[in-house]
Amino acid sequence: MKSLVLIIAYASLIAAHSWIDVLYATDTNGTIRSTGYIRNFQGHIDADETYHLMDPYRTTALCMSSQQSAAYSDQYPMLVAGPGDNITATYLENGHVTLDMLAPDNRPHPGQYVWLWTGTPDTELSTVSDIFDENYILAGPSNFDDGKCAVAANNPFGQGRTVQPCVSQFYLPTDIDDGVYSIAWVWHFPKIPACEAGTIVEFYTSCADIKISSR
Repeated sequence: MKSLVLIIAYASLIAAHSWIDVLYATDTNGTIRSTGYIRNFQGHIDADETYHLMDPYRTTALCMSSQQSAAYSDQYPMLVAGPGDNITATYLENGHVTLDMLAPDNRPHPGQYVWLWTGTPDTELSTVSDIFDENYILAGPSNFDDGKCAVAANNPFGQGRTVQPCVSQFYLPTDIDDGVYSIAWVWHFPKIPACEAGTIVEFYTSCADIKISSR
């Protein structure tokens, strides 16, 4: 019975996907300037925050419909940062690092992610084609597995890790103008390796904004 419970628990975790839960801006003195969230954040709810792009067209919207405009609340505000700030974002691995057993080797294939932006305030990222524009890469590519995160203590591929979210970090340029910049976290999840028949391209995205204030 214990084994059955563990299998059910693992299946539930693996069925969940990943998105950015929270962002922090830290200034050059190491002080946290602000805490922010992705657009229209409703809390840690898979159905509300997961945007699954399976073999998308280049014209497919990069952001889910609820994240195609800058919608925030008092509870889940926009991130405020300054030029040169360190941006830290967290997400749960949800088994894609420590539990997945995928072909052809029965191991996780967590893949990589990039951070995108247009680099110009008050402009929007729009379609999947933006992923392939090197001018839009703000940071990355980076490994989805940060080497420390785990969603559960009892797991086959993360022994010795404590339960904690994955962490992504990057620095904003020091020479950017004040304004609101749209950004996107784009995770490429290679569930089916490129060497396998029927290979598909699978992405997940979280879209957000950073208000830059040099004052």
